[in-house]
Amino acid sequence: MKLDEYVKRTLLDITNGVAEAQKETLLYIAPGFVENEKVTAPQFVQFDVAVTVSKDAGAGIQVFSFGEAKGAVSSEQVNRISFEVPVFFQAPTERNEKHFANRKISES
Repeated sequence: MKLDEYVKRTLLDITNGVAEAQKETLLYIAPGFVENEKVTAPQFVQFDVAVTVSKDAGAGIQVFSFGEAKGAVSSEQVNRISFEVPVFFQAPTERNEKHFANRKISES
């Protein structure tokens, strides 16, 4: 899997999981307000990826799970990429109908 697809899938899986949990829970998960104070700080999804550079590999950065890489590699170099992505779990989005259930839609 390419790195961009891995990051995309990870973020979608996490945020969709939170959204689904918000629909099913009896408690608050990532509410917009806590004790009458607006929550605006992001949560960070941290990534720490080991990248192997090989003369025999194709172009682009690939993400492999253990045991997925096949074949012999004659020469390789391992580097690490660490980064974090801010996610606002409490911010409303138009795609989550629960966030806008009470909003009146005006027709022009």
